[in-house]
Amino acid sequence: MRNWILGITLFTCSLSFGQTEYLDSLKNALQKPVSSDTMRVFQYNEIAWTYLDYSLDSTYFYLQKAMVLARKKNYPNGIMDAKNTLGIYYRLNSRYAEAISIYEELIRLRKKYHQEEKLIGGYSNLGSVYYEQRNFALALKNYQKAKEQAQKLKDDERTLVLCTNLGVTYKAIGLYDQAIAEFEDGLKLSKRIKGEEASIYLNLGTVYHDRQMNAQSIRYFLIAKKEVEKSGDYRLLETILYNLSLDYRQTKQFVKAKQMLAELKKVAQRLNEDGVWFTYYRSQANYLLDIKKYPEALKMAEMAEKLSNQEADLLDYAEIQLTKAIIYQQMGQSKLAIQHAETALDAFKDTEDANALVRTYNTLSEIWKKAGNYQLALEYFEKANSLQEKTDLEAVTNQIATLNSLNELERKEQDLALFKQTNQLIRAENNRKSNLILGLFLIGGLIVISLGISFKSNQQKKKANALLNRKNEEIEDQKSLIEEKQTEILDSIHYAKRIQESLLVQQKLLKGALPESFIFFQPKDIVSGDFYWATKRGGKFYLAICDSTGHGVPGAFMSALNITFLSEAINQLGIMEPGKIFDHVRKRLVESISHDGARDGMDGVLFCFDETTRKLAYAAAYNNPVVVRAGELIKFPADKMPVGKSDLMTEFQTYTIDLQAGDELFAYTDGYADQFGGEKGKKLKLTNLHAYLLRISTEKITEQNDLLKEHFHTWKGDLAQVDDVCLFGVKLT
Repeated sequence: MRNWILGITLFTCSLSFGQTEYLDSLKNALQKPVSSDTMRVFQYNEIAWTYLDYSLDSTYFYLQKAMVLARKKNYPNGIMDAKNTLGIYYRLNSRYAEAISIYEELIRLRKKYHQEEKLIGGYSNLGSVYYEQRNFALALKNYQKAKEQAQKLKDDERTLVLCTNLGVTYKAIGLYDQAIAEFEDGLKLSKRIKGEEASIYLNLGTVYHDRQMNAQSIRYFLIAKKEVEKSGDYRLLETILYNLSLDYRQTKQFVKAKQMLAELKKVAQRLNEDGVWFTYYRSQANYLLDIKKYPEALKMAEMAEKLSNQEADLLDYAEIQLTKAIIYQQMGQSKLAIQHAETALDAFKDTEDANALVRTYNTLSEIWKKAGNYQLALEYFEKANSLQEKTDLEAVTNQIATLNSLNELERKEQDLALFKQTNQLIRAENNRKSNLILGLFLIGGLIVISLGISFKSNQQKKKANALLNRKNEEIEDQKSLIEEKQTEILDSIHYAKRIQESLLVQQKLLKGALPESFIFFQPKDIVSGDFYWATKRGGKFYLAICDSTGHGVPGAFMSALNITFLSEAINQLGIMEPGKIFDHVRKRLVESISHDGARDGMDGVLFCFDETTRKLAYAAAYNNPVVVRAGELIKFPADKMPVGKSDLMTEFQTYTIDLQAGDELFAYTDGYADQFGGEKGKKLKLTNLHAYLLRISTEKITEQNDLLKEHFHTWKGDLAQVDDVCLFGVKLT
């Protein structure tokens, strides 16, 4: 079953190209005399632009005519209009290097002739070329420049388009919080200018779907549906209904899924296009498969298969083959299931869709397992796991590379601005010195005779001064070099902080699951070995409060690795029990980094809140969670071993806590209790932390957060912080 979702893609500056009648009228106008050559250039450019939708060869032919005449008459506007269309021509032909060169030259010309409004299109088109090349850092940079230019000119419509482009780009690399921020900016604009609210709500829904936050995605899809029903945009309605049916199926709301599919069928009847009918039949097949009506599901899949075209859309063809394979598997027809799964596998290999390949390998593993061939089942299972690990690593690497590139681009732009400013100061200083030297020369001509006696002495002084100046310059150079290296190191550490912050759980996710909660997080250095991370899976909310080996940059590296392995266990392998999740993380750590006696890993607590039963399970490595209940502090057990290589390597236990209304649950790393301070400069210790938690337990949970921060800083006083601090608290209602 294909786990995909449809959204809105990038907007570009070439959304429509006119009608055939308009093109004919333009070509007829070429047969008539014109008042000026600039008018003829305009006609050539307009024809070239209009042909983009019909014939790229004709576009290029008329562009050459426009360019030659515009250059002959030294007509800058004609040249720039031709270059703009030429950039689109190159992009549509996948000649990206030439498109980039043209747009960069066009941007320089727009600046030279002060065409501020047209800079928006220049930067936006350049961003789209980089997006298609999957150079997301430069795509984001250029979209952002275009957005800032549009905001500067108060062009709300184009600002909205660029918010969408930025959101789509952030979503493509998995930076979901940034994507949401851009879409929400666009939503504010769409409410002012009207007409685009549905597409923005749809995009927000797709982001939450990708984050497996189905309640939020359904909410936004329903708002989008309501908006689009007002406008009557049936093509957009098709996408929304499909997405809703998918989310309802994934959350087992089959009655509502059936309702969405009934509405999708009406849209298909209205539009009566093969592509829309294909979407309907495929969705219906997967719905019937979910509710175990296999013969009916097979019939719908075969209807979709008739409409799929292996040559025109290989991905759709492959999806239908995979759906049929799963249906035949459930019907116990292994031979047909294998046949269709292998057909799907061959097709997906041609599309290079890694996620689809993973699903196909897993399907083949299940088919062979059911058929009793455990060797082949294992082989396909291992292929799926290996490819999933590679895909996840590439995704994380791509995110880090994009953030790194953005950081580097920002630094280079700052360096360039500083260089220009320095050059201006140097030129001003040189002018001042030139004037001063000229004045001194005139004065010196009058007094040179009287100073003849001391000439030799002055020459010696000049040599001494020159030597002194050289020494001063050497000292300044060394100082600048040291400052530059220090700045580079700090920039790298601050960049590491940005990466770490993107990995930590976002407050919106935490507050959505546990409204009355807080996190007191204070790294010892810029980055931290402590971390807090959460995810949502299958109606359960997982929250980790952990302390990785080390602090600073090495600790931050370990945190990133631990978060990656936690996510792998829960989101990719579907491991549900906290103890088994810790077992998996320990296994991956030992395989990855525990060589030559190294024992890096983490201590911490992993909670699992069941949203249906409201039960709490947890695993704990050294760190004991505590509950404050009716004026009493209850300490719960923990395993006396780390998540990593150690002398004791037994399986981690999964403990449970029977929570009661009004309970306050806390988990923490050792940084708070280990802090030195107070009047005698001693450790705070756990007993004092527990006593303070009891003392403030009658306060509101948000006030407890403020009191804990104040208590920590008061205790620490002027002493240095000794370790990273991470303390979590929640009041359960």
